[in-house]
Amino acid sequence: MADQVVVIEFNRTPIVQIVTWICLVISILAFFSHASMKFYLTRSFTVETGLLFMGLLFGSAQSIVVSLQASYGFGKPSNTLDNNQLQTVLKCEYADTLLFLCSIAFSKLAVVAFVNGITPGHLHQRSNYAAGAFSVVWLVVSVLIVSFQCQVPHTWDKTSGICINTLNWWLTITILNILSEVALVALEIALVAPVQMMRKRKVFVIGLFTCRLLVSIAAAFQLYLFWQDATGPLKDDYALGYWRSTTGNQVVLCLAIITTSLPYAKIFMESFESGLIRIEKPRGLIEQSLDGEGTYGSGRTYELLEVSRKSGTKPPCRNCQAGSRYGDPC
Repeated sequence: MADQVVVIEFNRTPIVQIVTWICLVISILAFFSHASMKFYLTRSFTVETGLLFMGLLFGSAQSIVVSLQASYGFGKPSNTLDNNQLQTVLKCEYADTLLFLCSIAFSKLAVVAFVNGITPGHLHQRSNYAAGAFSVVWLVVSVLIVSFQCQVPHTWDKTSGICINTLNWWLTITILNILSEVALVALEIALVAPVQMMRKRKVFVIGLFTCRLLVSIAAAFQLYLFWQDATGPLKDDYALGYWRSTTGNQVVLCLAIITTSLPYAKIFMESFESGLIRIEKPRGLIEQSLDGEGTYGSGRTYELLEVSRKSGTKPPCRNCQAGSRYGDPC
């Protein structure tokens, strides 16, 4: 009879492995759904898709490292592991934290790239660039903190006792992460809110954008779990004491990929089918909505999403009436 792994109070390894692989599979499916829909419609990939793919690569590497960490005894008491196993667990924790930060940052930049493709005004562009710059700075500072969290050369060895306060720096990193996520959603809503379109469609688009807030909610919950782990009775057990916050990170990563992949792909398909097309102008992009929606009161119009000219959809004449839904020539 094959050996069975039982989940008990002092063996949380199976939970870590199951959550990690489920989240990884869901993330991969979400990304390829996103990429395949965009490629099917436009026969091309955008910067947004490339950045999201980088986020998926870092996220996949992080999941593999966590799985390796679990195979060396993560999720079990440290006193049941030999020194080699414990050091491997600590090295894996060090690596998966760095990969986690990179994956989250690239998912943010993918959102920034998406917004940049639909932003016509200088104010929104500057705000979007500021959000992208903040994401890059957040990543660089976070990576530097994690890279040198303990004394050189054993920067991964938290058992050495010569390390910065883990709870404090993780609290700072996570709060800044949450604030940047909220700022990105606010920027997207500010972009759509002035657009004159049917209320039902506007609520639908804003609702898809606000799905990104799930990342903030998950990050806040993960921070709560980490606070419990770092202040609980097992705070010095780096093999068993932090299994909950580690699985929380997997959920955060998964939601970061999903909420960047599926909602924006849905917006892309809806806008493509309804006739929203891209028209380039010397100083930005505008939108021509073929059913008369999506215009600004000032005469400036928004492009709710980027559709490649390779898709075969031809832009209507500037003087066309808004009655032609499918962009028939004037």
